[in-house]
Amino acid sequence: MKLLLVGNYPADDIKSMQAYAQMLLQGCRDAGVDVELTAPKSVLLSRSKEPVGVSKWVAYVDKFIIFPLFLSRRAKRFDRTHICDHSNGMYLFWLPPKKTSITCHDVIAIRAARGLIGGWRTSPTGKVFQALILRGIARAQKIICVSDFTRSDLIELRPDLTDRTTVIRQALHSKFAHDPDWRDVLDAYGFGVLRMTTYFLHVGSDHPRKNRAAVVRIFVELLKSPAFADAHLMFVGPPPNLEMSEIMTQAALRSRVHFFQNAPMELLNALYSGSQGFIFTSRNEGFGWPVIEAQACGCPVFASDVGPMQEVGGTAAQYIDPDDTVRAAATIASADFEGMRNAGLENVARYNVDRMIRELIATVEQD
Repeated sequence: MKLLLVGNYPADDIKSMQAYAQMLLQGCRDAGVDVELTAPKSVLLSRSKEPVGVSKWVAYVDKFIIFPLFLSRRAKRFDRTHICDHSNGMYLFWLPPKKTSITCHDVIAIRAARGLIGGWRTSPTGKVFQALILRGIARAQKIICVSDFTRSDLIELRPDLTDRTTVIRQALHSKFAHDPDWRDVLDAYGFGVLRMTTYFLHVGSDHPRKNRAAVVRIFVELLKSPAFADAHLMFVGPPPNLEMSEIMTQAALRSRVHFFQNAPMELLNALYSGSQGFIFTSRNEGFGWPVIEAQACGCPVFASDVGPMQEVGGTAAQYIDPDDTVRAAATIASADFEGMRNAGLENVARYNVDRMIRELIATVEQD
């Protein structure tokens, strides 16, 4: 089989999707598949620009007018084409459906555009865009969902897709593992203060659904526990938004809360390895990669009791209501951290790259 993978527009800087595409590319190569990866290029949009405002519309021309013309011609030289990210589902309008498959990571934005998720506003053009994405996904011969939860959500929107969907759980996209030298790494990146104290961790973007303010509120409650009175909190992600800043100011937390955006793999691995616990208060996920990243490094996970969290974290994680900060903090404070570390390492064994690639190849090859 000669396979063409379709990745994401580099200027969008969606690191998780870039990592997923690279994982499929390397995994298929290792499995002996003749595979190539293609993605839209910055033709009209300057490579140095972020696609926002007017630039966002210029990027749309790059992604959805110029690139599909190139893609439709190139795909003819391959036996199969696999789109790595469902948000590029519109590419299916330019590809032969019977030779094309797609990975659906979640349908959160699609559901939000239909008013099925509270607290999320979608513009009129955004609603059209998400409707086209779903129509594109529905054209694929095979739709690979990364979790049972995502498959269930997709089928709820389009019951007619039931027979064309299958679940292939994501594997870890990098070599996450406990780093015994994590203290030295933190020193090297200027976070030496964390090596001498207990700290909790969050990894993720500032999208409203990530609910980062809840992490700060839970941390405020954790500080009331004698065991964690001197604890710190680390965010791998953007600087604090206004809501987070207000909470931090009111609780006089500025010296206790730290931020680092775009952490390199070495630092991220070290932060997971040294953390007392990973607090993941997201309201919506299709899979939740950080959950198994943390567990692979021996970091106990405390995740929202929503979406696929229990499916991914298994019995190794503990699940909290992010809106009940007092109870969430009490759950964390009373946890068996050592037991959770060991259970997490066992749980991660379920997310094997070789198995994921074998299942994907077998699915993509089916007529």
